[in-house]
Amino acid sequence: MGLSEHEQRLLDEMERNLYKHEADIVATTSGPRTVDYTKVAVGVLGVVAGLVLIVVGVLMKLAIIGVAGFGVAVLGALWALSASRPASGDDVPRTGAMGEGPAATKQSTSLMDRLAEEWDDRNQR
Repeated sequence: MGLSEHEQRLLDEMERNLYKHEADIVATTSGPRTVDYTKVAVGVLGVVAGLVLIVVGVLMKLAIIGVAGFGVAVLGALWALSASRPASGDDVPRTGAMGEGPAATKQSTSLMDRLAEEWDDRNQR
C-alpha cells in the first residue's frame, strides 16, 4: 500500500528536519576528546571535601557549614566535568600517513548516508 500525497509530504518534511538536526548535532559533538585526569582527581576530592563539610555542618548543627560544603561539592563536580576537551592534532590516532584510511572515511559519511547504504544492501540480497 502506497503513501498518500499528504503522508509523502510529511515524510519528506520529517527527513529534511532530521538532516538539519543531524548536522547541528555533528557540528557540536565532532571529533575525539581527551580527558585531563588531574582535573578529574581534583574535582572528586572537592566533592568528597564538600560532603565531609556537609556532615560536619549537620553534626555541629551549623547550617552555614553545610551550605558551604554543598557549594564546595557542586564546584568540585563542575570542575571534574570540565576535564574533557577536544583532542589536538597530536592526540588523534591516525590510520594512515596523513590520517587517511577507514577511520577518515567513516567520519566523512553522515549517519543517514550509512543507514541508506545498509538499507540498500539488505534490499539487494
